Amino acid sequence: MYGTALTILLAASGALAGSAAMHLAGHISSNTSNALASSSSSSLSSCLSSAGLSPITSSSSSYAADVVAYNHRLKFKPVSVVYPTNAAGVASAVKCAASAGVKVAARSGGHSYAANGLGGQDGSLVVDLKHLHSIKVTASSQKATFGTGIRLGDLALALYNNGGQAMAHGTCPYVGTGGHLACGGFGFPSRQWGLALDAVTSAEVVLANGTIVKASSNTNPDLFFAIRGAAPSFGIVTQLTVKTQPAPSSNILFEYTFNPATASAAAKMFAAYQTWGANTAPPQIGIHIELDAGYFALSGVYYGSKSAFTSAITPLLNAMGKPASTSVKTYDWIGILTQLAGSDGPLNTSTKADESDTFYAKSLMVAEDALLTDAALLNFMTYLYGPGVKADSSWFILADLWGGPGSGVNAVSSTATAFSHRNTLYTFQIYTSSGTKSFPSDGISFVDGIVNSITEKMPSTSFGAYNCYVDPALTASQAHTQYYGSTTTTKLNSIKAAVDPKHVFSFPQAIGQS
Repeated sequence: MYGTALTILLAASGALAGSAAMHLAGHISSNTSNALASSSSSSLSSCLSSAGLSPITSSSSSYAADVVAYNHRLKFKPVSVVYPTNAAGVASAVKCAASAGVKVAARSGGHSYAANGLGGQDGSLVVDLKHLHSIKVTASSQKATFGTGIRLGDLALALYNNGGQAMAHGTCPYVGTGGHLACGGFGFPSRQWGLALDAVTSAEVVLANGTIVKASSNTNPDLFFAIRGAAPSFGIVTQLTVKTQPAPSSNILFEYTFNPATASAAAKMFAAYQTWGANTAPPQIGIHIELDAGYFALSGVYYGSKSAFTSAITPLLNAMGKPASTSVKTYDWIGILTQLAGSDGPLNTSTKADESDTFYAKSLMVAEDALLTDAALLNFMTYLYGPGVKADSSWFILADLWGGPGSGVNAVSSTATAFSHRNTLYTFQIYTSSGTKSFPSDGISFVDGIVNSITEKMPSTSFGAYNCYVDPALTASQAHTQYYGSTTTTKLNSIKAAVDPKHVFSFPQAIGQS
């Protein structure tokens, strides 16, 4: 008995001693890491200052304001923030960070759902591009060249005011072009013009070694492939040249609301939308279903005449049933963009401060060859009519039509760009928000539940996701699979090894992360 007790006592003593040793080793390791981080930060600041970049650090009075994320749910602490005025300044910043062993994140408009503009993690150098906002439009050749610090609203105004030009892009004026065109850039005109990144013909890129290069189909074609869908992993795009389109003169803004009394009725209405989108929808229509607690609407824009719109939409309305309310109005190009922006703000972003939110979002892409089954749609709507009604936070779901007959998005080869989802019929954005209040503890599980309500009824289907609605809850491996697919990820890994072998451009879901 005493022997057993003594053995236990000695074992416990050994464990305590081992624990103490481990604690001491951990303490020493922590101190060493902190010292190295401090040295790295000091070295970086010195280098940035010498380059004339006036770094904002944690000791700067403006630091707190400079590192606020658009998504207030996420809070990261960059080691420094700089605001270069040209590509040479961006290159200097990248060189300094690489020399100091600090990861680099570019921030265009700062609207990343995962706060990747702050690095998506602590300790990054943020290179803010807001001063890179010049633009030159050549309407006669349908071309525009602009800095990636310009925001969508300002870009739209400049394009239209210089020869009545336009391009496909999202509706929020404050989203930065650098980020938007890096991940996709879907908008209502995309079914006729393609994604925003499909309009890119060339780019100026700062690489991890600080060199400034051009990328196009003929010059650095692998890099050109990578930056159209996965740019933040490969460099900082400082300038883009795009092909523009003549802005349509007649733009029909429409909204129809419905009051399906049951989940079953709502599922049948959604099925009608899915069938019409796959077989009938003309490319001139940009359309989505919008859902939230007690709300079911069909809305979008038809780029063309009122009579052509009526012919296009009537079969869908006949299939879905009589709307509870109807709104159909015609606008010019700037008018339609202003209406679509709504409460997100004016097109001229200098007239009003940007807004923010506290939220979590996911996306789900439904392929043309794997449409949602009746069982999946019913399960989806049953979830919305149950937990969706009882949710603590506000939420909405958009189901944007991407594909269908003549789709400009799907006309592009799946191997042409890093954005490879070229068989998508529609994309869900699932978004829940608490506004200025703390995000509810069950907010993420609620959104996951919406996604699961669909996928659990189609277990053999591999659904993609849209990188512009980046989901920080995904692991790097999950993100690569859902955003790019295995074939594209393999190619991107190879390009990453060639242009950024030391992973200077790194964030939690970056190419090269595992």
